Amino acid sequence: MRNRRGLISAHIAVFLLGAASLFAALIPMSALMLTLGRAIFSALSLYIYIHFLGLSLRLNRFQDYLWNILAGIFLTCHWFFFVMAVQVSTVSIGTISFATYPLFVLFMEPYFFKEKFKYKNILALLLLVAGIGFLIPAFRLTDATTLGIVYGLISSFSFACLSVVNRRLASLYDSAVVTMYEQLVVSIIMTITISVLNPFLGYGTGFDFICLIVYGVIFTALAHTLYVRSLKHIKVQTASVISVLEPAYSIILAAIFLGERLSYQEILGIALIFSAVLLATRVEVQDEVSS
Repeated sequence: MRNRRGLISAHIAVFLLGAASLFAALIPMSALMLTLGRAIFSALSLYIYIHFLGLSLRLNRFQDYLWNILAGIFLTCHWFFFVMAVQVSTVSIGTISFATYPLFVLFMEPYFFKEKFKYKNILALLLLVAGIGFLIPAFRLTDATTLGIVYGLISSFSFACLSVVNRRLASLYDSAVVTMYEQLVVSIIMTITISVLNPFLGYGTGFDFICLIVYGVIFTALAHTLYVRSLKHIKVQTASVISVLEPAYSIILAAIFLGERLSYQEILGIALIFSAVLLATRVEVQDEVSS
């Protein structure tokens, strides 16, 4: 039952995160401004939620504050470089590059948590890689495409590190508290960065700022809280494979709202990714039954 609850939370979170990539493409603001606005509105909404529930913001140990700062740094890199990947290339390139992060987690988690490596996940991993390969559009060595892939891979590695840290924090504290601290760190880092660099932040209408609020509250605060909460019940390896549904959702939504069309190759890739997620989910459920 606990595993099932974690799986449901992870799936809802990943759908919201997949839809979030559209905001990076549609809101005419720089990656710095989008990251800052997303973090501020998300952290504020989480603070209200925590206050409403009467949860404590105090952490048990000083080291846990340091772990939250580290997680916030990883989250800053993940958000900023993901937005950069989408803005310099396309939604597809950004999300597909990010989708490689389970490759990092698959080998990081057993090392950091001293757990036995599950060879059953190799098949899911192969299906995942094959699916990503089919989703990649015709590769052209242009600057925009290359930069998009590089930024996406940096975002991917950062998110893998964040997931490993979050697994430790999620076992000790409520997911909303963990997420709020991390996004507070993002807000501070982005505020300092913008103040020092004084870059061009882009243009924005009143409607764009409303979209930014929705981006921060629904597609960030709620999504990340659900994802961190899922780590209490399922392993990072399983959650990371589920998260690869994000590019599938992004591509489908981009086709609907941005007019990007899906080729037969992309449809096959999405089918392989869904197969990988179903396989990883089945392994998790079988482990629960056997234990």
